Amino acid sequence: MPMATSNATPGSTPDDSPDDTSDGFSEDYVDPVAEAISAVIDPLVENEKVIAAGYAERIRLLAQLDGLGHDRRIIAGLAGDPLESGRNDIDTQNHGPAWDDEELARRSMAAEVGFALRMSSQTAGMMIFDAARLVAQLPRFHRALTEGRIGWGHALRMLEVTAALPVDLPEHVLPTLEEMVLPAAEKLSASKFAKVARQIMESLHPIPLQERVDAGVKERRVVLRPDINGMSWLNAYLKADEAQAIYERLTQIAKTLDDDDAAADATACGAGDAPAPEPAPALKPGAARDPEPIVCRTRDQRRADAYRDLLLDGVGADGKLGRGIHGTVNITIPVLTLLDQGDQPAILDGYGPIDLDTARRLAGKRRVSSASSPTRTPAAPSPSGAPPTTRPRTCGATFRSATKPVRSRAATAVP
Repeated sequence: MPMATSNATPGSTPDDSPDDTSDGFSEDYVDPVAEAISAVIDPLVENEKVIAAGYAERIRLLAQLDGLGHDRRIIAGLAGDPLESGRNDIDTQNHGPAWDDEELARRSMAAEVGFALRMSSQTAGMMIFDAARLVAQLPRFHRALTEGRIGWGHALRMLEVTAALPVDLPEHVLPTLEEMVLPAAEKLSASKFAKVARQIMESLHPIPLQERVDAGVKERRVVLRPDINGMSWLNAYLKADEAQAIYERLTQIAKTLDDDDAAADATACGAGDAPAPEPAPALKPGAARDPEPIVCRTRDQRRADAYRDLLLDGVGADGKLGRGIHGTVNITIPVLTLLDQGDQPAILDGYGPIDLDTARRLAGKRRVSSASSPTRTPAAPSPSGAPPTTRPRTCGATFRSATKPVRSRAATAVP
């Protein structure tokens, strides 16, 4: 692509005319391709700012509606006459809805929004709650959204990162968090920003990570959620390292599956599920063609089928599904943390900070001495006299069972 050059390019002399450049283009030359692309990209950027500002205005209005739901005058008006509503009737109190006036006002506001925006009152209620939290607790992010410096996705991720904070959170935590992570939100995609925000949140969280993990484990559960088209979601709420290892194991199983019996004819394969087969070579007259396996399941479909077979039957259709296949996870543990001399959290690849007990278990031992480190990180001075490194290393753990130690990929020392 021809590019504009200046008089300072090699080979030019002070006597050269500005219009007499070595590549035949003048100084004010504009690349027509770049100009055509910019003619679309520049308005697109401005459009994105307008969309962000629209979300910010909706947030402001919903937060204002939440404020009306706490106004005593509005609450009294929505509650109606005590005799007509039966609020003061003993029988109604014993057998009627257990809603106080504030709860009735909150539900009324959600119903109004739901009707106006054509959505369920439950969805509207969550929108109002998030809007009130963003305006009250994260004003810098709301202002950045208004000015188009971040997108709606960044605001949503920030709400997710701060969703589980305790009610009695020290006042300085959220303003400090906003100040530290907002520059990342202005530069990174929403998903990358969320990883940065989670790590910084860990350094500011008033409750130790191990205590939060212990509380989270008590909430583990499996949830069945019906969906459309005769389908349902089956979700498991597990520890992050276990969920990651399970997903990785399903992926490894999916890679081993063949689809010889996947379908009776090629029309069962959806468009784009698998690459089109190469044309078969011509056969001699009278020769029989060997049947070819029909590959029509995507990787996601194979994971789902393996998940189904293992849970319904304990094994796959061939009786050996997944045998000898173990899920792996990658973690990064700071050296001083591994040696109980630091409190920086370990990082689970693809997730974020995890508690130290889990990190040590994945590394292979509950306690690691300087004599033998399964992460192969020197903790004692090397023969050359160099000091021990404090740089985190990544190790992979093969998941076995809860009662057996987990082998680290990077482990080389024999205990």
